[in-house]
Amino acid sequence: MRSLPFSIQNLNGGFMKLEGILRVEGEELVFEYKKKDAVVEAYQSDLRTERVPLKELDMLEFKKGWFSGKLILHGKSARSFGDLPGEDLTERVLKVKCKHRNIAADISSNLNLQLSEQKLKELDD
Repeated sequence: MRSLPFSIQNLNGGFMKLEGILRVEGEELVFEYKKKDAVVEAYQSDLRTERVPLKELDMLEFKKGWFSGKLILHGKSARSFGDLPGEDLTERVLKVKCKHRNIAADISSNLNLQLSEQKLKELDD
């Protein structure tokens, strides 16, 4: 699967945003990102990496918009996303540019299939 460039908007009351890349490595989602100020983009943090195990996710949604898309990750608990910034405790909304919508849709469908298979295995055990 290809890497997905994304952004998370409206952090710190709309003064900060996050830009990064999401990729899938085995049983984990790997987020590499930088925080930037959203007004003049003069401030940039160092590059950070956050790993989220797939077993911490409940489901993924992809919503297609006119000019962009959103990949919405639903976590099982407030600790699911570790230190990855976001507005909601159990949800991260990744904004995706129009040209990357197919990648986001592929990631969403493939990971939802994996999550469903994991849940079936748990029920069988």
